[in-house]
Amino acid sequence: MALPQFPGDPPKDLSRPLREVKILIDQRHDGARLDRALADILTWRSRTSIHRLIKEGFVDVQGENARPASRVRCKDTVIVRIPKAPEPKARVAPDADSIPVLHEDRWMVVIDKPAGILVHPAGRSLYGTVIHWLHERYRRPEEPEFDVVPRLLHRIDRETSGVLAAGLDEDFHGLVARQFEERKVRKTYLAVVHGRPDQDEGLIDLGIGPARRSSVRLRLEARRDGSGQPALTRYRFLRGTGQYSLVELHPRTGRTHQLRVHMAAIGCPLVGDKLYGHGDEIFLEHLRGELSEENKEKLVLDRHALHSWRFRFFHPERGDEMEIEASLPQDMEGLLD
Repeated sequence: MALPQFPGDPPKDLSRPLREVKILIDQRHDGARLDRALADILTWRSRTSIHRLIKEGFVDVQGENARPASRVRCKDTVIVRIPKAPEPKARVAPDADSIPVLHEDRWMVVIDKPAGILVHPAGRSLYGTVIHWLHERYRRPEEPEFDVVPRLLHRIDRETSGVLAAGLDEDFHGLVARQFEERKVRKTYLAVVHGRPDQDEGLIDLGIGPARRSSVRLRLEARRDGSGQPALTRYRFLRGTGQYSLVELHPRTGRTHQLRVHMAAIGCPLVGDKLYGHGDEIFLEHLRGELSEENKEKLVLDRHALHSWRFRFFHPERGDEMEIEASLPQDMEGLLD
């Protein structure tokens, strides 16, 4: 999460531009230079811009202006004031009608997240996320009796589309979050993959660990030697064109990149997967913003073809099982026509 939460402070209203960040220094940054600590915490800003904020007096440590080279200590309070931009920026949240609502009641909302939108701030992306859209829709800090703080129940990647749920009531959120922790929520994904699995259905039981022969630290691999974190994925072939197949995926565990790693391990990588569909170079080109036309053609799609299709859970207020589904998006459907 890109935005630190100061202990005891109310949740930030993310429907409005950020004006101030309050940070409690923890053990991890004890003794660090102020500019280096802030560069690590405020990931959306460059170290140069942080250095400039400090020099221009926008940063206080323990209530006093500080220098970039000042050392911070565990439990210090740092306040960073964000100067107002001279020109209006893009909207804080995605457009109100850009995210379809699949289900909404007084306790929760379920949306069909479009591919390409982050769920919450991360890295250099501070605005334009699903959590900003939720805050714009529900937050009313100036009217406490109507103020609702939405809380995500789970997360999906930026490039993954489909069902995403958030709680609108703190107690409800806690009850459903426990279902996630206890693996009682059934999530079903659809993926378009290259080729066709050897069997129409099966269980992939391969541990997952860091890729040992990759120059990309983010990359993981399926382990056939019994090492890595245990991971289970059930798959089922639904239909295909020969070149591509639509498969239904049920993750039994929740490892990072599990579905993408497992499908690549059985020779059917996801269409558009920059990390697991091809060698490291395509992913590195993408990071640099320098994807060649040849590699764009190899990818076929500009995102990995993974869709959060169905979400089944027990609704503790209604007292029954609920299943919510998001239709396969056109970019994935088009591969199968």
